[in-house]
Amino acid sequence: MCAPLPAMADAAHGIAIQLVQPGREGLELSARLTAEGGPLQQNISWHIRSPDGVSVYSGDEGTADVSLPPGDYVVDASYGATLIERQVSLPAGTRLKVNFVLDAGGLKVEPMVGKIGVPPVASRVRVFSMDGRKLMAVSVKPGEIIRLPEGSYRVESQVSTGNVKAVTDVRVTAGRVSTVKIAHRAGLARLAFVGTPNATVRWEVEDQSGKAIATRGGINANVTLLPGTYTARAQVGAELLTATFNIAAGEARDIMLGN
Repeated sequence: MCAPLPAMADAAHGIAIQLVQPGREGLELSARLTAEGGPLQQNISWHIRSPDGVSVYSGDEGTADVSLPPGDYVVDASYGATLIERQVSLPAGTRLKVNFVLDAGGLKVEPMVGKIGVPPVASRVRVFSMDGRKLMAVSVKPGEIIRLPEGSYRVESQVSTGNVKAVTDVRVTAGRVSTVKIAHRAGLARLAFVGTPNATVRWEVEDQSGKAIATRGGINANVTLLPGTYTARAQVGAELLTATFNIAAGEARDIMLGN
């Protein structure tokens, strides 16, 4: 007679049972994005623990093949911001192949400043639950695919060097990568020191009220700014160079200082 089926919370998860000699029991764990999808090739963070919380296995791999004694276990599968937790019963004399359904998809955020690509400056994307209370994921790589459970999210795109931020709502569908372009109503100030090439330059940008917006180092620096009037200062040794400029939405402006 075959041992009872393992206790699983969701019928959608696939289960295969292999009869083995006592002492060769274990779990083979894999996952797919949707019930109709194929096995995931990317690594998943697996964690197996006993019902009282004692960890018996942790690893990052597409398929986890773990030898375990018969008993009850809790399996966690983590894929980006997607985390599922399921209880599994491993009968004596069996190896179970369990394929989990993650119901997950991907989100690719492409920040834009008019027709100016944001990659010249560092940017950060934060993904929140729709009520804005739970932070789901953070990315500092423009165009990176963020892995998320299926659902609706609030996306915040903020340029690291400047005073520009934009928010939009998106829907992530399991098994698909959703691409959203976030338009920032801003301009790009390209700061350049045209003096000694190996000079040590410290840039500071202030708005019209004197509030510090960005501080950067280097011969060149890019700062993304809301439309308005700003002052750029370049500290070169004991010398301070200053320029006041206006910038409009969608404008890329070169601000050159030198001695």
